[in-house]
Amino acid sequence: MKKKVLSMLMAAVMALSLAACGGGTTGSGTASTGASEAGGEKVLLVGLGGDPTSFNPDANTDDYAYHVACNLYSGLLTLNNNEEIIPDLAESWEISEDNLTYTFHLRQGVKWHDGEPFTSADVKFTYEKIIEENGYLAGDLAVVDTMECPDDNTFVITLKEPSAPFLSSLAWYNNSILPQHLFDTDEDWTTCAAATTAPVGTGPFKFVSEQSGVSITLEKNPDYFGGEPSIDKVIYVISTDTDTAYQAFMNGELDYLTDVPASSVAALEADSNYKVGCLSAGRRFQLCFNMNGEYTSDLAVRQAVAKALDREEISTKGTNGLQAPAYGFYPPFLDWAYNADADIGEQDVEGAIQLLEDAGYTKDADGYYLHLSFLVFTGGTYADCAKVIKSQLAAIGIDATIEELEEGAWVEKVFAGNYDMCMMAGFQGPDPDNMTNRVGTGGGLNVSFYSNTEVDDLLAKARVITDETQRGEYYKEVQTILSQDLPILPLVEYAGYYACPSYISGLPYIDTDVDDINAYNFSKVTINK
Repeated sequence: MKKKVLSMLMAAVMALSLAACGGGTTGSGTASTGASEAGGEKVLLVGLGGDPTSFNPDANTDDYAYHVACNLYSGLLTLNNNEEIIPDLAESWEISEDNLTYTFHLRQGVKWHDGEPFTSADVKFTYEKIIEENGYLAGDLAVVDTMECPDDNTFVITLKEPSAPFLSSLAWYNNSILPQHLFDTDEDWTTCAAATTAPVGTGPFKFVSEQSGVSITLEKNPDYFGGEPSIDKVIYVISTDTDTAYQAFMNGELDYLTDVPASSVAALEADSNYKVGCLSAGRRFQLCFNMNGEYTSDLAVRQAVAKALDREEISTKGTNGLQAPAYGFYPPFLDWAYNADADIGEQDVEGAIQLLEDAGYTKDADGYYLHLSFLVFTGGTYADCAKVIKSQLAAIGIDATIEELEEGAWVEKVFAGNYDMCMMAGFQGPDPDNMTNRVGTGGGLNVSFYSNTEVDDLLAKARVITDETQRGEYYKEVQTILSQDLPILPLVEYAGYYACPSYISGLPYIDTDVDDINAYNFSKVTINK
């Protein structure tokens, strides 16, 4: 079945790219001929794990949309492959001495893909629209007092109070600037033509077409402000199955694999025909409890699950040791904000069982105290880690039913609260204020529905001061509280491996010296064969 689906998928891609994919040779020592050059065009075939829910990247959490948006759109600021804030549509900026006023100087002469001029009015409209529609960035923009456009090339934001993470928020997720002339309508901003069939941005590539479940095709924007891309097209090939995508890559039917199976990383790293990169810092797998769940609202249940976990075993068996055990309640990449003393402790099976029995739980006819649902993403090592966790929970009398879902279905079910436990990852920077999204009351990624007024107060205090040491103390206090309330549990640090043939250059996570563009921006990719 997989072979049939892959054949249909690649046939459609070849038709879209006017290309005939080279068959290539699978295996170590000989790289396949690839599908990168066809009909005189340079085409980059990129694996994508699912369809975007829309091409409006500001509306909601959607990793697939974000990957495409990094080539269709531009932000005011963006992050490079080192998670550093760098210019995008704003080429420079100043902050007033009282840390309230931000003045952004925009690039001049930038045009939207349809030829209309980009101006500061587009920036103001985008942020106002995000606030109005409660987009993902709305919480970060709540601190804004006024927004002004002194001229077409200057944008000024004044805040109600200082916000240490403000710039990082503008540079991170769901920050794309939208064209006012297309989105300033009464239509739904997620279903209008500009968000579905005819998206228009200022990025290095223009939208050509989408075939749901098959591919998304972009063509180069010769007027891109960062310089005309050297490749002609980017085709995102939709493949929801990790093994199928890997086989397509080894057959030369994909040029950029963004989810290398853990079992294949070492072989690719040892083969000079391929280049491998890793995305890791500031990301981890976490187990999240539904704090409104019938059983998971009970602290004793959450404590028992925590005691059941052996993170070393999850790392070894679930990720081939590529993802290290995670300790504490925030990734340690920002040492000034990391509390090493706040953790869940070592595995204690007997202690976990005692907690359940003391809380009044009794075993059913199948020998289980509880039956819990466990939702995880398809692809990567999520399911493999979940299987190890399921075994560990079984040892304390909890039956976990694993359900693997594509991102869209996962988001729909989890955000509706239709689950007991789930696993999620995602970047937790570039500033520790990211905790507000994950554990703050009403946070955009607070899938646990956790609410603690003391946590909210500490996060609010940390946000308005600029002294790193003092901010760090507040965040460490938050982590201590999380270690007591347990809305989430640390599992393993994230490590996502990317690969491409050695004749391709300019992919930021693989060629790490490409650090002056967004990490998923393909404007500097070259195909040398």
